[in-house]
Amino acid sequence: MEPIDEIDLPFQTLAAIHESAVDAILSVDELGVIKTVNPATEILFGYTKTELVGENVSMLIPSVGCEQAGRLSARVDELRSLAKIGVGTELTARNKGGTSFSVHVAVSELLVNGREGFAVFMRDHACIKRFEEQQESLGRIIEESLNETYILDASDLHFVLVNLGARKNLGYSLSELAEMTPVDINPKFSLAGFQELVKPLLQGLNESLQFETEHVRKDGTTYEVVVNLQLSSFRSRSVFVATVLDVTELKLAERRAHQHQNEMQDELKRQVALKTEELRCAQDELMRSEKFSTLGKVAGGIAHEIRNPLNAVKTSAYFLLNAKNPSTEKVREHLERIDRQVSTVDNVITALADVAIMPEANLCPVAIEPLLRTVISSLRLPENLDVVFLFEEGMPEVMIDERQIAIAFRNLIRNARDAMPDGGVLTVGSKVSALQVVFSIKDSGVGIASENLKDIIEPLFTTKARGMGLGLSITRAIVEKNQGSLSVDSQLGVGSDFRISLNRGDVKKV
Repeated sequence: MEPIDEIDLPFQTLAAIHESAVDAILSVDELGVIKTVNPATEILFGYTKTELVGENVSMLIPSVGCEQAGRLSARVDELRSLAKIGVGTELTARNKGGTSFSVHVAVSELLVNGREGFAVFMRDHACIKRFEEQQESLGRIIEESLNETYILDASDLHFVLVNLGARKNLGYSLSELAEMTPVDINPKFSLAGFQELVKPLLQGLNESLQFETEHVRKDGTTYEVVVNLQLSSFRSRSVFVATVLDVTELKLAERRAHQHQNEMQDELKRQVALKTEELRCAQDELMRSEKFSTLGKVAGGIAHEIRNPLNAVKTSAYFLLNAKNPSTEKVREHLERIDRQVSTVDNVITALADVAIMPEANLCPVAIEPLLRTVISSLRLPENLDVVFLFEEGMPEVMIDERQIAIAFRNLIRNARDAMPDGGVLTVGSKVSALQVVFSIKDSGVGIASENLKDIIEPLFTTKARGMGLGLSITRAIVEKNQGSLSVDSQLGVGSDFRISLNRGDVKKV
């Protein structure tokens, strides 16, 4: 490696430090000869580093040069004078193309190992002017903004600057505000409270703070504001910059909208209450109509079911009262007829009572197969009716009220018997699922028309010549009270399949 000239070392070090500077920086010796330049110098003047190093600085700043030995050289006294100015001055420079332009020049004097030198800093004055114009323009924008802008000292919280929008809204002059702090225009804050509020900004925990509060004007009136507060610097000191938006009109509009919304909600509630009352009245009227309609159907059914037995009783009673010397057999015959007809009437009354008052089910695990066999054996089935049992093996118990479910199955088996007046097959089976056991009472009888299927389980609906249509509705009520369900499939001329689904007794409900 070649040895480095110790005299040149400070100049090389200075160039390395300022390699990334945006200003043009040159180091020159005591004769004004350029020793180093940074990239910004090349950009500003259009010369390469090779073209500049070794040349006199006066080629760039002719005003500091003079003719010496047939060439322009820098006047060292001029450079020394510029160094004493300190803050710099405006001079005319010339680029590689020969174009003159204004630059701001600042010179610092160097003394290294007894040798004098200079550091020359230059900036295009047009850039400075643009920056100043931008600052002035920005200042005007902030000053004339309708939003309020405050700059306050971070140490004592006194206002440093307050823009025109804030001064107009508050009614204070700039001189009055200079003696004030945010506490003087905010009745909700104390000095200690405001200092506590801005701690996160001072500690670097937050970049900004936003909050809603009130400002009080000089005349004592208040207005609602949203404040955005940031920590910044202004003229080399820490300041808080507060941008304040007067939201009085916005809040007023919000309150009006909220009030309007509440009024609309109140009106809606009133309308709902009114319509609900109208609906309740209509429903009551409908229920009264339905009750009268149902009462007519029930009365008709009861009249039909009771009138015939009563007529038979009346006939037999008349015979017994008016017959002269009737035989013992005739008396017994009529008494037995009276007994049968009274039983028929009693069954009708019992059925009506079962519909009106259905007690709660007492559920417990019950083996259903023996129950079904018992129900079937208790009914008088014709000889031309075959009963087939198709129970799955290992059928679990079901959760039921045994007495109630016995009534339900009895009704279904009786209906199946009546549907096969000329005989047929009654199939009683079961199918086990994970949660339930489905029991099927299937007949090969006359079946049910499709248009009647949806009504067949409804109270007072029947397709029989005799009967009130209460059997299936009672059956459904019993099954539902036992937490089960009743369904039916039927086809005319093929038969019907009534299915009761009941919960298994060995499965716990989740």
